[in-house]
Amino acid sequence: MNKTFDYLIDALKSLPGVGTKQAKTIAQHLIKKDDIYVNELIVRIKNAKDNIKFCSQCNNICENELCDICRDFGRDVTKLCIVTTNEDLTKINETKEYNGLYFVTNDEYDGKKAKELPAKTVTKFIKLLNLYKFHEIIIATNWTNNGELTAVFLKKIINNYLPNCKTFRLAIGLPVNSALDYADSLTLKHALKNKTSY
Repeated sequence: MNKTFDYLIDALKSLPGVGTKQAKTIAQHLIKKDDIYVNELIVRIKNAKDNIKFCSQCNNICENELCDICRDFGRDVTKLCIVTTNEDLTKINETKEYNGLYFVTNDEYDGKKAKELPAKTVTKFIKLLNLYKFHEIIIATNWTNNGELTAVFLKKIINNYLPNCKTFRLAIGLPVNSALDYADSLTLKHALKNKTSY
């Protein structure tokens, strides 16, 4: 295969969730397109890189010092929801079931390369805790090993700075419209543990 084409595939594979097959498909798509399409794509990527930043308060992506959520005076500032990514924030916010503030970690415990979240993230999180003195915090990190390690780490920080704050872990269990025979044992275990009155 052409070295230039391989070089493009290698670059595309560095994107999250893009494997070799997807990278080849995207590469084929790009080289078939005309210069106007490719140049416009480059301009949009460069524009996003130059203008999008992280909210100085919650780490959400935005184009100003503070994101729209942090600038919304209608939010309940006694509540905080901690998520791993901006996508997670968007999903929770779209449910309309939560109206508090957010904090995006943009990272998790790795277990191999790092023992804790970046110092800059931790400092920003502590600053937020001191600023609002939250009454309720929901830790909505992923239910993976790294997500759980991250939750435990954050819980320790919360206990140190806001010992009287009620802290919750986002509940997990059986998804809506699912059948028991399709659930694995770990899912069933958590579903039983997080059972609700009916």
